[in-house]
Amino acid sequence: MDPQQLSDVKRALGRRLGRWRRTRGLTQDDVARRVHSTRSTVANVESGRQVVDRVFWAQCESLLHADGELINGYDEYRSLEVRHQQEKAEAARHARWGAVLDHQVIAEAAQHHDTSFLPRVDAVAAEAAFVGAADGAYVGVQQAIRVAARETSEHAMNAGARAVSDLTVEQLRDDAIRMAQSYGQLTPTVAITETLRVRALAVEALGRTHRPSQQHELYLITAQAAALLASASADLGLWTSAMRYARAADTYGEIIGHPGVRAYARGMQATIAYWTGRHEEAVRYAMAAVDSAPSGIAQVRAQCVLARAWAHRGAVDQVREALAAADDARAVDGDDVLHDAIGGEFGFTASQQARCASTAWLQVDDLDEATKAATAALRLAAAQDAAPWSTIEGEARVDLATCHLADGRLDAAQETLAPLWSIPPEWRRTGLLGRLGRVQEALSALRWRQVPEARQLAELASSFATARPAPPALPSL
Repeated sequence: MDPQQLSDVKRALGRRLGRWRRTRGLTQDDVARRVHSTRSTVANVESGRQVVDRVFWAQCESLLHADGELINGYDEYRSLEVRHQQEKAEAARHARWGAVLDHQVIAEAAQHHDTSFLPRVDAVAAEAAFVGAADGAYVGVQQAIRVAARETSEHAMNAGARAVSDLTVEQLRDDAIRMAQSYGQLTPTVAITETLRVRALAVEALGRTHRPSQQHELYLITAQAAALLASASADLGLWTSAMRYARAADTYGEIIGHPGVRAYARGMQATIAYWTGRHEEAVRYAMAAVDSAPSGIAQVRAQCVLARAWAHRGAVDQVREALAAADDARAVDGDDVLHDAIGGEFGFTASQQARCASTAWLQVDDLDEATKAATAALRLAAAQDAAPWSTIEGEARVDLATCHLADGRLDAAQETLAPLWSIPPEWRRTGLLGRLGRVQEALSALRWRQVPEARQLAELASSFATARPAPPALPSL
């Protein structure tokens, strides 16, 4: 492929973005702010100097309602880029090995790709390998060695022809990392679509490579994708799919011996279990997460999940113990690739920790501790560069409003919940809606039934919860 053709496609893609942006009446600053990028990046993309990643284009597609033109154009460009890289790699191999890597030879070798490194009996016989006479034995050994060498060469050529490019693995690794780090900036549906794409490519590459280092890397990528799919499925209330994805992530983690993956997966299983009323299972899963979690953020997350699980059992002392252990774990620097290096959805911020504590304390009816924790979560979330429609802030607001209602402070609850009502339906995750159910339950109490403002707040909460669109059907693993 002519490199100029690739450059032309890149520029055309950039012009397409600019045209859609202007059609929607937006500036480059507007787009940059809404897709969590910079104006210079948008400008570079529109001029054809930069392409960025698929998450950027998915966000632009959603923002500009481009009828698939932008995301399909990006996929076309990446397909051409991969083809260009493959052609360059093939040319380099041919320059190094010459006719040895002729396509016809590779095709013939592919018929025997499962052949052992030992010579085939029929091939040895065809070349009169081991002759009966003693004086011909040396010649026979030479012939056998030549046959073995030829078959070894064919096997190696076939393995090379089937091998996955390191650039492909690198791109998939980057895509998986970006998905984790941008998870909070995407709706669950968009996150699922993008993660399924990465997973499908990683699984396909796993079927083609025989290199142990690539297999390990691809299993890790596949594990990350399964873990993200579990989280996104839970965000949509698709509990059966969420559990399947979490179990798959745990299996992949076991295959490659990755404790961080297994801790996250076990924590997800615990979360799914306590949201679906299986409280004893939740504790078992959470304790397994604690046992396998490395030091650092992985241990913080696992202990917080354990606190939530114990809260559903009404075990106040165990809740306190797990939350204290989470505080201790945050003081330790970890080096887990998922929780500490990649972060994003695999990370666990101080605001998440405080929000988790507020929900656990509410579950065991300790309003003082719940109020302190929810207030801390809101303060910490405000100090961070939170994603739009932050789940953490919204959930902490609901917890705090629940505390206000329990104290008889309807005005404070209304004020706390006010920013919630502007969250678009597609951003309303199950964790937020589930907590809001506690507000609705509190407002159904006898003390509020004859209060017009309380009824109005209850109606707002009800309409907010029912407006979320139906979740998509998900493939199983």
